[in-house]
Amino acid sequence: MKKMYILFSVLLSTAFMTNAQNTVVADASAEYLGYANVFETIANGGAFVFGSGWGVADLKTVVDAGAGTVTLQPNFNTYGDNPGDPFWIDPDTGLGNKQFEGNTFVENNTNLIGSELTFTGGVASYTLDPAYVAIAFIKVFNADFSVLKLETAPLVAGQDFSITYTNVEPEDTTVQYGYQILGLNANPADEAALGSIVIVDTVLGTNDFDTSSISTYPNPVTSELNIQSKELITSVSIFNTLGQEVLNLPAGSLNVAVDMSTLSPGVYLANIATERGSKTQKVIKK
Repeated sequence: MKKMYILFSVLLSTAFMTNAQNTVVADASAEYLGYANVFETIANGGAFVFGSGWGVADLKTVVDAGAGTVTLQPNFNTYGDNPGDPFWIDPDTGLGNKQFEGNTFVENNTNLIGSELTFTGGVASYTLDPAYVAIAFIKVFNADFSVLKLETAPLVAGQDFSITYTNVEPEDTTVQYGYQILGLNANPADEAALGSIVIVDTVLGTNDFDTSSISTYPNPVTSELNIQSKELITSVSIFNTLGQEVLNLPAGSLNVAVDMSTLSPGVYLANIATERGSKTQKVIKK
């Protein structure tokens, strides 16, 4: 009887140690917040200048609950609201004078804490100028925001994204999930030319897509990444952690080999698209 009690206690403890799993989708009816991190331009050294809460509208993010869309753009208000200010406007070129990181996100410090989290959505339209970097993210902070754990996925035209956070720790207190646009603060006169990204809840049906139908190996990878799928693979794109595409392979089979031998060691994101959905997989290149 004592042995059975011990076994039951172990099983019960194991059950409580298993992290629950939550899923959130790109939801235009959610309550969005804004935050900006501002840096010097690359030409001026790229140093961090300040970070601050920022109005969602001032980030030039348009949340349309009726249409079910979140539209992301570069920042224009710092240029437009500060005419002639050399802090924001380069007096020699007339261009923006800061790297502006605009974050549009939903924040949760209650029911999503203490569980693994998957965030999914789709990119219905992508006309953003390629000088800007765009990603979706999950950020997890501790109580005083001194520790940040970050998971990202690139935003790719016509494709869904899926991000999963698994590094659950007792110190986690705040979860944020949303989107980031990084690049020069811009002249409002260039708003149409610099384009935008339109996010919806899904494009290809990722929310109903079984991501376990796709497997990748080896990981870490030295040279060749092998991808197997139960569905026809239509394309494979490899992105660095800044959201920049470094490899793109058209496909058309159930098995694809990606030559990563020329890439520098580090962390990459493989976006694998099939006829029914897509999966984003973190890949470590040795």
